[in-house]
Amino acid sequence: MRKNIYWIVLLCMMMVIGIYQQASAQSVINEKTILSGKVSWTIQPGIMVKQGSALVNIATLTGEITACRASADGIVQEVLVHPGDNIGNGQIVVKIIRE
Repeated sequence: MRKNIYWIVLLCMMMVIGIYQQASAQSVINEKTILSGKVSWTIQPGIMVKQGSALVNIATLTGEITACRASADGIVQEVLVHPGDNIGNGQIVVKIIRE
C-alpha cells in the first residue's frame, strides 16, 4: 500500500513539474536597453524574433545603432517606446513572449 502511495505522489510531482515547465516556456521577457538616446526605429508587435534580433535602434551622430536586442526567441508582444522618444540605459522597451 505504501509503495502505491509513493508512486502516486511521485507521478503527481512529475505532472506538476511538467506543467510548470510548459507555463514557463511561454513566459514574457522584458527586454531592456543597453544604450540611451533618441529612438529612431522599433520592431512591430506580432513579429517573430530570434535571439540577437534588433528590437530598438537609436540615432547617433554617425547613424543608427541598436540599443536593444532580443535575449531569446519569441514573438514581440508589446513595444513600449516609439520613434522620437528618449530612452535611458536599462529601460524596459519591448516585451517578448518566449517560444
